[in-house]
This record gives sequence, C-alpha cells and structure tokens, in this order.
Amino acid sequence: MIALSELFNEIYERIKRYKELGLNPLSLATGCAVKVDLLRVVYPALKKLRSELEGTRLIIAPREDADVFPRSVDGVKLHRRIYSLGAECDVDVDGIKRIRPSRAVVVIQIYQRYADNPEKFIELVGPVYLKIAQSGIPIHLGKGHSIITPFPEDQFALFDFITVHEGKTEGFTAVNNDTIHIIDPSEEPGEYRQVAGAISNSLNDIFVLGVYENLRIAPVINAISEEIVEKMWKNVVAFSKKLNAEIMEVLQPRRGKLLIGATVLGDTIKQPPMFADKVDIGMKLIATRPIGELAPINVYLASIIDESLIKDLEEFGISISELEKIKNKAVDLISTPNIEAAKVINKYLPRYDENYNRYEHIALTTDITGPGIYVVKELAEKARVTIKFHEIPLLFPEIAEIATRLYIIPNATAGTNGAFIIVAPETIAEDVVKDLRSKGLEALIFGEVIGKGDAKVLVPRKLRKYVADQRMLREFEFVGE
Repeated sequence: MIALSELFNEIYERIKRYKELGLNPLSLATGCAVKVDLLRVVYPALKKLRSELEGTRLIIAPREDADVFPRSVDGVKLHRRIYSLGAECDVDVDGIKRIRPSRAVVVIQIYQRYADNPEKFIELVGPVYLKIAQSGIPIHLGKGHSIITPFPEDQFALFDFITVHEGKTEGFTAVNNDTIHIIDPSEEPGEYRQVAGAISNSLNDIFVLGVYENLRIAPVINAISEEIVEKMWKNVVAFSKKLNAEIMEVLQPRRGKLLIGATVLGDTIKQPPMFADKVDIGMKLIATRPIGELAPINVYLASIIDESLIKDLEEFGISISELEKIKNKAVDLISTPNIEAAKVINKYLPRYDENYNRYEHIALTTDITGPGIYVVKELAEKARVTIKFHEIPLLFPEIAEIATRLYIIPNATAGTNGAFIIVAPETIAEDVVKDLRSKGLEALIFGEVIGKGDAKVLVPRKLRKYVADQRMLREFEFVGE
C-alpha cells in the first residue's frame, strides 16, 4: 500500500501538472460544477435574449435534457462553427445561409469574472446570437451549455448546426452537448476515465430519454499539450468502440487549456418520455441508482490539500485510504455510460405511432447532475404537481454530510453522468425497478406524486445535512425527519 506521504506528493505533483496545462484544479470544481449558474445567470440572460430575438427566426427552446425532433430516414449533417464573444464576434452569416441548418446546440465558455453577472453574460453572448439571426434561416436552438474558464482569452461560442434532410420521418433523433474541464483532478488528464466520464455525461441526456440506437459522437477535445490531446483521442476511440458509436470528424476549439466533452446524437422509434401533462397522483419516482458522485471526489481532493480534514474524516470513522476507495467507486460510476438504464426506459415507452397509455408507459424522466436533487423541483414545475420524498437516495451519506458540514461543496447531491429519475405509474413501477436491478443497478422507489396543480416538493428535514446552498433549500418544503 502506498504511504500517505507518497500519496500526497503524487497528488501535489499532479496539481502542479494541471497548473502547467493552464488549469488550477483547486479553483475550479470538478464535473458539472463548472457550469455557469442556471438560476442566477443563464435563465435571466436567456429571458432578455429571447425578447431581443423577437421577430427573428432564431428560436431558443425552453430547457430540456436534450433537443428532440422527428428522425429523417435520410439522416442529418452536423456543421461545427466556433465564434469569438462580444465585440469580436465573427459569425459568417453567408456561411449559415449556405448550410441552411434547422437546429443547433451550443457550448459557451465564458471568463469566470463575467460568469456571475447575467448582464455581462448577455453582453458577451448576445452579439453571436443576434448575428446568427441575421441569416434569416429558421433555426431551433434546442440545447445550450455554458461553462466557466479562468482565462479571458479562452472565451468562445461553439455552435453545432444541424441540417436535417427533408423527406420521410420515422421515430425521433435526440441531440445533446456537455463539455467540461476535468472529472477527477487527482488523476492525470487524458486518462480513459476522464474521457469516458465526460462523454458519458453528454450521452446521459439522451440515454435518460430512452435513446441509445445509432449513436454518433462529435468530440470537443483540447489541451495545450499535443501529447495529452493524442491520448484523449485514443481514449475517445476506445470508448466509442465499446458503445459501437460513430465518431464524427468536426472542427475543434483550439481555445481553452483543457476541454473534454462531445455533442452526441442518437435515434429511437419510441416516443421520448416527455409527457409532463400525463403525470398524475399516485405515480412513483424511481432512482436508477443512488446519487451524489461529486461529493467524494471533492472531499478527497480537499483532504489532500488540507491534511487537517483527515482528522475530521477520522471522527466519522473514515480513513484516507477508505475515502480513496469511495472516490474511485464514484469515478468508476461517472465513467460508466448509463446505456443499460436507457434500454429499460425505452422498453416502457410508446412507439412513435402509438398513443401514451397512463398504465403502461413512463411519463417523465430527468438525470441528476449539476443541480443535484433540485431537478425534482424542476420536474414538479414542469408537470405542475406536488412530489413527496420517502427517502433521499444517496450513494455515500456520510461523505455527503462531511462535504456539507465542512463547506467543501454546496450541494452534495450533485453528480456528473448521474443517476436517472423516472416518473412511472404505480402499475409498472415495481417492474421498472426489477428490470433496472437485473442490469446490475441499485434502483429504488424514493418518492411519489401526491397532488396536482401546485409545483411543490416535500422532503425530509435531513436534506439540510447534504445541501448547504440556502437558496436551493428554500425551493423545498420540509416534513418529517
């Protein structure tokens, strides 16, 4: 077993290596935590941007896990364009007219100084959207993703425009992008689990819709070291082969010191579970497995940097070696694609040419990533229902409590490539759980719909042990223990 001092030295050297690559893993949290805050920044900015785009043919869709549209039997074509932000906006309007896209997904990387300010955010991204709108082409912007960089020169907007061939349609296509900096700062960049975790995180938003066929991956890969870029690409190929997915050849940013992610596409002959209006009293909430993958990674890294935290851990009966094992289990989960859960969801969906059956079909799904357990409140708002938790399905409750008590992470329920939440009628809920468990997943029913009309979520008071973000806690009503 490696000595504690050797472990610390190894991690310190790794952190030094990240700094040489232009990334400080101590100032940027892992995984989905690098996203620009949705509630305080992105949503207010989009509200204003939508008003500025009124009268144009560029439509920003409401937030969904992925962009879903009828599948063309003749396929789609993806065109990647990368633009500067703000006054340096360099959109080629004539180029957009030539490719005539009907849809797009976007990744915005913004300097952290401006990532907390919706006015500055709109000042930087607005010119790009308005210039694209000048093309006059009707474009549905179905999915956006915004991340933070500590380097002002690394700001950009990446648009993956999608041209859908006209003609016969059958089933649906789902598209998503997620791009991050790193999964686990205690491991080397470019390692297989870093790449697999990042791309799995993007696939998660189409897998959660039961979409897993004809997978295509358009990577977003960058590092200032060509050696690391080559290593990343090698692991992109290895990961794609495991899923029998096609790698699409696309432009790469060459901006940003370290980027790992992808735009992903998949097809299905089923209707995705987006039946918010069908959610009814008595429906059950199923977690495909317990949640909270990011807490042990953050606690582990914090303990390496601040050795005094090791004593706090020991008070909970957790040694640093045990914490390392827990951290590795979390990283293994993050780097494992949730395709088996996607197959189970797909089983309980109507075909594209069938009607939804409230006794036989899953109504709604989402994945638990950056916002953590808050996504249940989003589900409640979407369906206009009251949801009650029976329990909080955490992977590592003690680690989550430590992370919250010591202010290491504001939301210990958050994840990357996280578990799915399934809203299913009582008639099939146990069968769904049984099927998920047959795939090796620790699925469980953790809540139910108890009312309609009001978007409320009733949770046990112990949630306060796992979430320090008071703004988020105010979104819940507390009952019981």
